[in-house]
Amino acid sequence: MGKAFIASLVTLGVGVFGCAAFDGWAKTPEIGVVLAVAVMGGLIIMSIEDKKK
Repeated sequence: MGKAFIASLVTLGVGVFGCAAFDGWAKTPEIGVVLAVAVMGGLIIMSIEDKKK
């Protein structure tokens, strides 16, 4: 439960930061959402790999 909460906070932070950063730089705030999904996917894969060990 704790890891899921931390992963959610990290994903939310990356999404907000990505939206803010790319809105000013490239005028494409949607990239923040894509980055957030990519981070959550990476965290899920890392979690699965840790369970296999």
